[in-house]
Amino acid sequence: MQTLKDLTSSLHDSASLQRLRENLNELPKRWLARAEQPEDYLLGSVRGECNYHFKFRLEGGGYFQTGVLVASAETSPGGLPVPLRCRWKRKIGDLPVEIPGVTSNMYQISADDVGTDISVEAQPADADDGHHGTVIGEIGPFELDPATRRSLDNALGLGGSRFAVMQSKLPGETPGSTRQDLAIQVSAEGVRVTAIGSGYQSRENREVYAEYSSEYPKVIIHPLDTTKFQLVMSEVKTFHLMALTRTARDLIALTIRCFHAKKCPGTFFVHRRVAGLSENFRKQAYQAGRAAMLGFRSTAM
Repeated sequence: MQTLKDLTSSLHDSASLQRLRENLNELPKRWLARAEQPEDYLLGSVRGECNYHFKFRLEGGGYFQTGVLVASAETSPGGLPVPLRCRWKRKIGDLPVEIPGVTSNMYQISADDVGTDISVEAQPADADDGHHGTVIGEIGPFELDPATRRSLDNALGLGGSRFAVMQSKLPGETPGSTRQDLAIQVSAEGVRVTAIGSGYQSRENREVYAEYSSEYPKVIIHPLDTTKFQLVMSEVKTFHLMALTRTARDLIALTIRCFHAKKCPGTFFVHRRVAGLSENFRKQAYQAGRAAMLGFRSTAM
């Protein structure tokens, strides 16, 4: 019996040794595989002179409007963080345009940035801590993520789409005030906003329509909140809204801007910035707006 136990133990030991050898043999492969895996960020170009270590990276896994740009600084690689004061710009063609309202070291990319490069001008927030110098980071151009591009192409091909949104809280509003659910119907002729539920009594208050013109309607994307935006229907009517998701907000903005560009040739430059649209729609917009390709300002913001 003892001999049988010794033999069984020996077999178990042999099996354990074999598994150990196999695991040891696999370790180099695992390390190599981990080293070959790309990081979930991309680095931008950096220029300028400073006495601190600066890094400019894009998080999110690609040059898409769903990413986040981060400017960071350290006393030295791996050292203590250095607080930064930043100015952000969007490069439209060769023209850099400052992005208002963003001074932190992070910037959420949006539909406004499709087809553009983004740059940041950074310097130490506290000049008395011994760090000095201004650096500029730049990265791009950005494009639509594949899912949003397919959704946009479908909306343009079908001649429009309907989106669910909610009124956002305005500065100064009392906490707990009710939010009205709304529906945005975007077509090739214009944009219609309809109240859902019993929040509005009369039909004129329940529904607002704006046909495409040189100035309206236009979408202004919030520079900090990833779901908020303004839908300006006229000189006297602006909706402050929240989309269900970040990509839903971008899809609303791009759908309106593309139909606007097709209807009003002066807004064509906006359409040229949108990547991945159907070739047929792109040609139609080009034929309509060839003579006014620089009419970006009227609808971009």
